[in-house]
Amino acid sequence: MVRQNSLKTDPAGDQVADDFITQVNEEMQAQRLRAMARRIGAVVGVVAVIGAIGGGVWGWNSHARHAAQQAASARYFTATTALTDPKHDAAATQKATATFQDLADHGPVGVRSYAALRLADLQSQAGQTDAALKTWQSVADDGSAEPALRDMARYMSLNARTASADPKTLRPGYEALAQSGGAWASLAQEGLVALDLRSGATADQQKEARRILTQIVGSENATEGVRARAQALLETFGDAG
Repeated sequence: MVRQNSLKTDPAGDQVADDFITQVNEEMQAQRLRAMARRIGAVVGVVAVIGAIGGGVWGWNSHARHAAQQAASARYFTATTALTDPKHDAAATQKATATFQDLADHGPVGVRSYAALRLADLQSQAGQTDAALKTWQSVADDGSAEPALRDMARYMSLNARTASADPKTLRPGYEALAQSGGAWASLAQEGLVALDLRSGATADQQKEARRILTQIVGSENATEGVRARAQALLETFGDAG
């Protein structure tokens, strides 16, 4: 099959780019929730087998620390459960937000990072972008946080600014995540594609987007959804293989 030499730049192409960015956000949300669910499950396991673990991020070294961790975990899960109730109201959201804020500021290691990420979610949903960016940055800068959670915070911060910030300021962050080979690498690659497909993109930027999409399609580490989306976009741009 003969491949086209350039990407389409008509309004339909712009719509495809918008749809692509929307799908990236949905994939990010799903992967973020899966990652948190896996790690939250691990936390529950830690609480259940206290005394059997001698180290790790939770650092169960004393009864006092055990009690503090257990209390913080209980508060975190109570707040999280309240938000999953379809009938929860503004008061419940406000109470959960206050809990996450307190745990993010004063909670023990581990719980602090999870609470901060949930807090940033709520801040972002409420349109408090600056506050959310600050909270994500606090996790990214927390040397005691799990590496995967720090990467998650970096990605969330970049993603929140992709549609509006100067691509030159975001590209280094996306590239660092893409090169890390971690759980967020393929989504970071999609972030780079989103930057290159913004309105007014040059032919070189479009070419780079196509290169990255091709790389995603051939990646064994990318999720099935990410690969399928990349392939669909390549086909729309005339790069069906």
